[in-house]
Amino acid sequence: MNIGIDIGGSHIGMGLINHKGQIIKKVEQDIEKREEVDKYIIENIDSSIKIFSQEYKIEKIGIVAPGNPKKDSLVIENLVNLGLEKLDFSKLAKKYKVPIQLKNDAKAAGLAEFKYGAIKDCNDAVFLCLGTGIGSAVFLNGKLLQANRNTGFEIGHMIIEKNGQICNCGKKGCFETYCSMKRFKENVKDILDVKDAKAVELLDIIKENENNSKLKKLINEYINNLIIGLSNLIDIFEPEAICLGGSFVFFRDIFYQMLINEMEERKYVFNKDKLPKIVLADLKNDAGILGATI
Repeated sequence: MNIGIDIGGSHIGMGLINHKGQIIKKVEQDIEKREEVDKYIIENIDSSIKIFSQEYKIEKIGIVAPGNPKKDSLVIENLVNLGLEKLDFSKLAKKYKVPIQLKNDAKAAGLAEFKYGAIKDCNDAVFLCLGTGIGSAVFLNGKLLQANRNTGFEIGHMIIEKNGQICNCGKKGCFETYCSMKRFKENVKDILDVKDAKAVELLDIIKENENNSKLKKLINEYINNLIIGLSNLIDIFEPEAICLGGSFVFFRDIFYQMLINEMEERKYVFNKDKLPKIVLADLKNDAGILGATI
């Protein structure tokens, strides 16, 4: 058995994975805002590994997070959406004495969708995780593109508005400041004066207020900004498909058909004869867990 651990911007998902790539047991834990959040994350992971290890023989542990895995180490750096400079997993390796591999969370989720999910029949594809931020993975000729210096392919931090909003990374106008689902949900709550609501509840609230002019404007602006980002990716990589994952999938009723229609109508791309397919991720929140051990 393998253990896959997905540290997101707001929660940790941990799963026990068999050799067929199936999650047979899963636990989730919200990441609460607190001091020493790094210690909190490590302690929660340690606790779950301990429970799984008591029941099964663990061969490998995969850990993914929204940052850059440092080469030849068990450290992930630059976790801007968690407000952390690094997470160090070396103590876990010494404690459990099994191989631990680290990946960027979006790359791992993309690998899972490419092997098991919505883009498994593609050679050339782009995966975008629209969640707390925007993570990505790019596949050309059947292989994940990887940079040597850092994780690379930080598509969420390409600039789509040069004098735009400040991003957590310190730049202005990053793609994710306009199209992360976290920002969208925060804006919806401000417009509708909703203090607290989970994704499913918020979706119902949006549907109940579909005639709200400010909400309509927000949704239109979101789609417009998303099209700018997708058009840039299409022109650079010419993929067969773009796969959209993260919590975007839960809001498909609001966004998906509108996005498809607008993409077809505008064709904001250089080669207009054949647009790539825009598909939704199949594996949802399990993608990072599954991709952690690939």
